Amino acid sequence: MKLENADLSSLFSNTLIPDIFFSEYLSEASGDFIKVYLYMLFLSKYDKDIKINDLSKKLVLPVKTIQDAVKYWDDKCLITKKNTRICC
Repeated sequence: MKLENADLSSLFSNTLIPDIFFSEYLSEASGDFIKVYLYMLFLSKYDKDIKINDLSKKLVLPVKTIQDAVKYWDDKCLITKKNTRICC
């Protein structure tokens, strides 16, 4: 039996969260919106293409909640919607 090293480097890497998120937005945003923002931030560092339906399934949240969260963070200027892309 041969043992191999599993490449877990991506699982143990870091996702940077802007300090303004903690100082200005953490206390006022709903838990679901925070969940959406953090997951989108995580995915953005891998330049992943993701659909609202995929986020809904992955985060176990209704599509409407995902859409509301994206609008909320866009209004707060923590993400930017550009045509079919969202930039974190």
